[in-house]
Amino acid sequence: MEKGYLVGGRYEILGTLGEGGMANVYLANDTLLNRKVAVKALRYDLQDDESVKRRFGREAKATSGLSNPNIVNVLDVGNDNGVQYIVIEYVDGPNLKKYIRTHYPLSYHEVVDIMKQICMAVSDAHEHGIIHRDLKPENILVDEKKDPIQVKVSDFGIALALSERSITRTNSLLGSVHYMSPEQIKGRSATVLSDIYALGIILFELLTKHVPFTGDTAVTVALKHSKEEIPDLKKIDPNIPQPLENAVLKATAKDPDQRYQSVKEMRDDLNTCLMPERANEPKFIPTPINDLEETRVMEPLDESNDKAQSLEKKPAKMSRKRKIILIASMVPLVLLLFLIAMIIKSNQETTVPDLYNLTVKQANVMLKSSNLTVGDVSRENDDDVNAGHVIKSIPTKGLKLKNGAKVNLVVSLGATYYKMPNLIDKQYDDISDNLKKRGFKVNLKYKATNEYEAGSIIKQSIPKGKKVVTKNKSLTLTLAKAKTVKPKVVKVRDLTGYNLKSIQDYASEAGLTLSTSYQYSDSIEEGLLVSQTPTANSAISVGGTLSVIISKGADPDKSTSNSKDNDDNNSSNSSSSGTNTVTKDITIPYDSSGSNNVTIYISDATHSINSPYRTMTITADTPVTLSFNLKDGQTGSYIVERNNKTVLGGSVNG
Repeated sequence: MEKGYLVGGRYEILGTLGEGGMANVYLANDTLLNRKVAVKALRYDLQDDESVKRRFGREAKATSGLSNPNIVNVLDVGNDNGVQYIVIEYVDGPNLKKYIRTHYPLSYHEVVDIMKQICMAVSDAHEHGIIHRDLKPENILVDEKKDPIQVKVSDFGIALALSERSITRTNSLLGSVHYMSPEQIKGRSATVLSDIYALGIILFELLTKHVPFTGDTAVTVALKHSKEEIPDLKKIDPNIPQPLENAVLKATAKDPDQRYQSVKEMRDDLNTCLMPERANEPKFIPTPINDLEETRVMEPLDESNDKAQSLEKKPAKMSRKRKIILIASMVPLVLLLFLIAMIIKSNQETTVPDLYNLTVKQANVMLKSSNLTVGDVSRENDDDVNAGHVIKSIPTKGLKLKNGAKVNLVVSLGATYYKMPNLIDKQYDDISDNLKKRGFKVNLKYKATNEYEAGSIIKQSIPKGKKVVTKNKSLTLTLAKAKTVKPKVVKVRDLTGYNLKSIQDYASEAGLTLSTSYQYSDSIEEGLLVSQTPTANSAISVGGTLSVIISKGADPDKSTSNSKDNDDNNSSNSSSSGTNTVTKDITIPYDSSGSNNVTIYISDATHSINSPYRTMTITADTPVTLSFNLKDGQTGSYIVERNNKTVLGGSVNG
């Protein structure tokens, strides 16, 4: 199954976890509950094997009833487009084989704790009528996040309910030979005691880092299990407590009757094996047994000396009989070895080679060398693989198949060509995601113009209509940006003697905003200008505000004397001359979209609005105090630009 595939419309494949005799195991995400799970799917080459499918179905049936903290629980079962699958609990950790290799030597207490957990799981399965039949460290997972570590028994792929009677002799030899009991080697059906034998081998491996029997072939290992005694643990580690060694010896006794008779009995023994009061326990030595399946040559009875002498006179004849009997006794053993050899040969597997980027002819040669054949060939476009070369194989590389299985190929039609559309006048933000998804490497340039809206594409390096391979293709786009325009400044006309209508016409003509107020004046005729801000000949930005005061005529409530006093005061004030310093506090706003380059222009007695008064770069809202040198009655003005755009403006009176 490929990464990203949704099994049963729910479980998204994230990667491969391992391969088994009947199924491949994948890491997946349960999209409904948002948790990681393991999906066990029937192997590709076994999907048409009805006996295997039935056995796989028995696994789901047998294990779904188990619920134990030391058993990998079954969460769901299903069928996806003809492929049977089982969803099981995901344990994020190594199997016990890897754990032993990386943590050896383990303390005796840890060894005992691990074995007790395994025993609890197997004992629970036995109570439900299930024999595991394939117990080995590879089928035991370790959760190192727990303290102490927690182990979970998995892979009941060849477990069957005890009530079933359909176990064939061939099926009885499917377990791993390094952990197989002598009775299984001889072709007998697996029992509870067979699982106990495997537990003893696992305990031996926990203590020594290796299995007790090895050999060049499976047949060699099988014979050692059947004939040889377990290696002396004391010679490997003299410090092993005797009760712990006894647990290994008792679990692995050749005679099933001399083993623990239940996994619970073995667990109870492990509970106390490290206690000081058992330190001087004698070594357990299994009683040797005669192999009842072998025919033995019996010595003749001593009925008389004459018969004995007669036998002695015919040694050749007795020797021949013994040879015949000996040969006859070897027949079952030869048949057994032949059976094992045939099973091994019929279950030989091979690994799918890496066929990526090979031609179909080369892929065919590679598959033949791996005892595989080419199956269906499909074709699709691929930007990275040349036409006629293999994109991928199904099943993918590294997976194990039976000899002679078919492997489907996906072959490239060549790169996918994309007809370049017209991008001119389109907003880049609207199409950028689509271009990147197609594989373009986009480079951007900018050009100031008023012909296009800012952000619009005004030029593309690949012309419209051209067909290109988009994968990592470089595409340069030129985007429009607004031209920087200095604010237009006008000189304010002297409006003395203007009436309101004339002032309104002037403000409209100059592009100024007019602000009008009224006050009484004894010296200026009603309806005419009293004062203006900015003053005459001052500079103001187009769009700025021109403030005027219009006369309402003489105040009827004022006495003549008051008017005179006012006239005297005005005369006195106006007679005073000189230049005054006037300050104005402003805050320049900061624009978070980019750099903030600020230029300030002011107009007063010593500064021109056309020349920069101050330049600065700001990184936050910045307060500034402006100083104006103004003559009596003069109005000063200021303009603040940020990145060549006006953000503030105004005037002050002297």
